[in-house]
Amino acid sequence: MRSYLTHLQNQNDLEAKEIQGRHAEEMNRLIENHADQADQMKKAFDVSISKEAEELEQRLHETRLSHDQRVADEKHTEEEELNKLKTAHQQRIEEYKKASESQMDTMRKQLQAQSEQLHEQAIKTAKREGVRT
Repeated sequence: MRSYLTHLQNQNDLEAKEIQGRHAEEMNRLIENHADQADQMKKAFDVSISKEAEELEQRLHETRLSHDQRVADEKHTEEEELNKLKTAHQQRIEEYKKASESQMDTMRKQLQAQSEQLHEQAIKTAKREGVRT
């Protein structure tokens, strides 16, 4: 029974570590992708200086502000989604832990009850043998 409990606990711990690992990898990937996108956007807007270039530079500046705001909005949305995922994964981990603890408590109670029954039977048997002698 202890082996089963240990196995169950180890399995739950392994699942929790796997979830946390996948979560960390996904978070790193999102951060890297966001940084790459921001760098690519900034490099794409290189213009020369001239009257026409000044006009383009002004439009570029406006576009950059718009893109920065959009990137910031997307980043905020991604962070919210990431936090939701973190919360959901944490809740699943907590649910697994609670279920595991509940199973362990149930098994402990069953083991205690069986132990008490065996003890009572041993006492009854000892009394019967004591009476027969």
